[in-house]
Order: sequence, then structure tokens, then C-alpha cells
Amino acid sequence: MSAFKTLRDISNNFENDLKRVSTELFSAKIAENFEDNIAKKLQDLSLFTSKLRLLRAKPLANTPQITEQVRNERSTLQEYEDTATSKVLEQQIVKFLTQSHAVKALITSPSRKLDPELVERKEKIITSLAEFRQQECQLRHLQSLLTEKEAQLAAVRAQWDTELGQLREMRDGVDGDVEVEMGPLHKKLRTLVDKMELMRWLVAKLATCRSGHYDWLTDPHRRLKALHMARQAHTVEQFLES
Repeated sequence: MSAFKTLRDISNNFENDLKRVSTELFSAKIAENFEDNIAKKLQDLSLFTSKLRLLRAKPLANTPQITEQVRNERSTLQEYEDTATSKVLEQQIVKFLTQSHAVKALITSPSRKLDPELVERKEKIITSLAEFRQQECQLRHLQSLLTEKEAQLAAVRAQWDTELGQLREMRDGVDGDVEVEMGPLHKKLRTLVDKMELMRWLVAKLATCRSGHYDWLTDPHRRLKALHMARQAHTVEQFLES
């Protein structure tokens, strides 16, 4: 009898265990999707970040630097314009640095490790850089030549002032009825005027050389001044009559 009683107890316990396990099995919650869980976490993180920014902004809004400012439409628009400008400038700088890094990485990479399209792009970039380097060297040479010619022009002008002063003194000392002979000073003045005309033509050519992309508004190389000097034609008669 005791064996049957023990078997009954075991059966009852087993039945209770089955009921408990089945209850837990059928009442268990289905796990959420991984992507949905990540999206929810990101949404919560964005919400908490916004709340944190709001909490940090409240003490800053109560500082004297903020409370003492005069708020009007003009100041608000100015602050908005400054903020938008700084953001656009920041984006352009980041874009420029990213492109520069990408170009540097492409140029320094071995061609055997690149796709044919990237190899062709790399060769085009290297060719463009070589042309730019050559044009830049030529531009520096022309700028130095322009500076040298401007210095020569200034020296010729100084010499011309000296010679012209001597001619004027001679003219003032000659009687009006006496015909003035073309002496060596007059010939020297004629030579100087011819040189001035040649320098004027050369300065105009140098100032307008490669001016397609030149910034004429700021005029960093003072080309407008050189052009203004180049447009002033001179003759011997004009110098003698002045």
C-alpha cells in the first residue's frame, strides 16, 4: 500500500509540475523585434538628449549676459544670420577637409590596389595638379616681372623729371625770338619718351595677362593702378608745353 501511495504522490507532483510549466509557457511574452527595440532606444536617447539640452539651456538663459540684452526683431535676425553663416561655413570647411583627405588618400594609394575608374580619376587629378603648379610658377614669374618693370618705370619717370627740369630751365633762359636748336637734351628726352611708351605697352600687356579669374574688386596685385599708368600717353611736345 505504501508503494501505491508513493506512486500516487509522484503522479500528483508530476501533474502539478506539468501544469506549472504549461502555464508559464503559454503565458510567456513574445520577445520584441531587435530593430524595433533599437529604434525605440534611439528615440528614447534623442528624447533624453533634448531634455538634457533644455536643462542646460535654462541656467544659461538666466545669466546677466542674456537677460540684459535688448531683444528686438533686428537683433534676432542678426543672431539668426550669424548662426546660419557659421553653420554654412562649418559645413563647407568639413566638406573641403573631407574632399582633401579623400584626394590625398587616392593619390597616395598604389594604382594596383585601385579600380580602373579610380586609377583614371587619380591620373586626371595628378595631371591637373601638375598644370596648376606650372601655371602658378608662371604667374609668380609674371608678377615679379611686373614689379621689376614698375620699378624701372619709376626710375625712368624720375630721370624724366630731372631732364624735363633742365629743358624748362633752358627754355626759360632763351629769348622768344631765337629758334631753339634740337640739342642733346632734346634727343635724350625723345629717347626717354620712346622708352616710356614701350614700358607703357609692356605694363598693359603684363597687367591684362591671365586676367580671366583675377579678382578685380579687391585687386590684390594693384593691376588697376598699373593699367591707369599704362593709359597715360606722353609726347615730347606735351612735356615741353607743361
